[in-house]
Amino acid sequence: MQDYDLFTYWFIGGVVLMLLEFLLPGGIVFFLGLGATLVSLLLYTGLIEGWIQAFTAWFVGSLLLLFGLRGVVQKLIPAQVERGRTDEDLDAYDQIAQVAETIPAGGEGRITFRGSTWAAKHYHDDQALEAGTPVRIVFRDNLLWTVEAIDPSEREHPKE
Repeated sequence: MQDYDLFTYWFIGGVVLMLLEFLLPGGIVFFLGLGATLVSLLLYTGLIEGWIQAFTAWFVGSLLLLFGLRGVVQKLIPAQVERGRTDEDLDAYDQIAQVAETIPAGGEGRITFRGSTWAAKHYHDDQALEAGTPVRIVFRDNLLWTVEAIDPSEREHPKE
């Protein structure tokens, strides 16, 4: 095998690794490919010869590139990160649900909320809520939602 062939293999391997970055984003595969491309340049100029020196240069070069330039590249090309609310309870407060099973005065029933039924109790223990009644979520204690009846005038003009 000639040194020129070795140069070609390393160059093609480096380009393929850099292109794989589009399929495996994260920045690591790109730097491995960049390291392989630099090894091909060292082989072409005659600074290194053979597979052992090529693999050693690739390993060391890729690590130096990865740790040395990855932070710089991430600052120049920021990742697309979507930060959403993580507290589901805050999103649920003041939302409208419907009583699925009657909530007796001082007892527990069930409400339908976000496509599922949940255990619930009435905020005012002295009143019962019949099935089908729209209610507003007040708070949650573990898996038990606390709800209150919606004022009939509010049903026509809900809070914003």
